[in-house]
Amino acid sequence: MEMIIVSSERQKRMIMIFSRMKAKMSDKALLNSLDSRQVNSTAYPAFKKAPDLRVERIYLPFGDDKTGSLDGGDFLYRYLSKGYICLGDFEGQPKPDLTPWGVRSVRRQPKIGFGL
Repeated sequence: MEMIIVSSERQKRMIMIFSRMKAKMSDKALLNSLDSRQVNSTAYPAFKKAPDLRVERIYLPFGDDKTGSLDGGDFLYRYLSKGYICLGDFEGQPKPDLTPWGVRSVRRQPKIGFGL
């Protein structure tokens, strides 16, 4: 299982992509395929065109959703704590758990995404 974060440092925006299997796609191919992804955010069209997009991956244990949720939450928290806004909705399989870092709820921005 894999969790992928595509981010733009200049825009301070990011998206999460979850895959039940390890992605066989290179980072460059993943960035080129962003047009085919559906993200519920009005800021997504501008995000896709950012010149500084970066891909980071983390492998989550398959079948152990609790550990995967904690690892995914740790990975996500590293970005949100730096002021990044995650485009779209706060969802995923397994859903990232931010409670170990004292986050009980995320701050939603209508039609854009969420942050801390």
